[in-house]
Amino acid sequence: MSSDSYSSDQNYLRQVQYRTADNLNARIQIHKRFTTGTQTWEDFIFEHLPDLSGKRLLALGCGNATQWRINQHRFAPNARIILTDISEGMMAEARGDLEGDSRFTLLCMDASELEFEDESFDFVTANHMLYHVPDIAQTLAEVTRVLKPDGGMMAATNGANYMLDLDMLLTEFWPVYGGLHTMSLKFNLQNAAEQLRPWFGQVEKRLYTGDLWVTEALPLVDYAFSTPRVQQLIPLDQKEPMREYFQARIDQSGGILIGKETGLFLASQPKKAQRK
Repeated sequence: MSSDSYSSDQNYLRQVQYRTADNLNARIQIHKRFTTGTQTWEDFIFEHLPDLSGKRLLALGCGNATQWRINQHRFAPNARIILTDISEGMMAEARGDLEGDSRFTLLCMDASELEFEDESFDFVTANHMLYHVPDIAQTLAEVTRVLKPDGGMMAATNGANYMLDLDMLLTEFWPVYGGLHTMSLKFNLQNAAEQLRPWFGQVEKRLYTGDLWVTEALPLVDYAFSTPRVQQLIPLDQKEPMREYFQARIDQSGGILIGKETGLFLASQPKKAQRK
């Protein structure tokens, strides 16, 4: 199997990449610590959610629920938020914070086969996860099935050139690597709208502003080795040489600039004719 095909292999995602939250946390931490943005990603997400007072929200691929845990105090007391993920190991980290909160329910579930009744949710989120499902159209069919006629959806993703600067550095360090590390090529900022429009009457894109200025080598090594392409193509014994390589760049320039390309889509007016 090629490294690119790992992005939607469900066994790999459940048993390796997202068996625990470790890989995801390595990626989250570098974005938190070295962002050039003035707004946190969690705040960006929250400001694009509807008022959930008296509403039911379904989150697909919630992972370790970082977005929900950080914003926990901001949700209405009568909101009902169902968090789902294909990996129980990913959700384990979130349970300690959320299981005692009656607003939240955490369920292990496949986004392609939602175990909910038709028109049972006001809003659905699928943040940085639709590129992981084997059949995006199948999942969107399920989303529109469980959405109420006036419901909406948020789908966050990355762009085709997401963190391209890191790919160039990794290729210089280890030429066999050559290529894009991003897992989001199937559903990204460039091609997502055309995939959403058959299922929704209105689709809007919102871009997040912020790049990375990385001033420590080890977190960047940890990030790199959290990604499937690096895990497959660069041996573990290269971690320390990679750290030294990154550190030399940091010593030379004061840091490593890595451009990001991230945002989300807001979709509304679910098309009932598409429902199965």
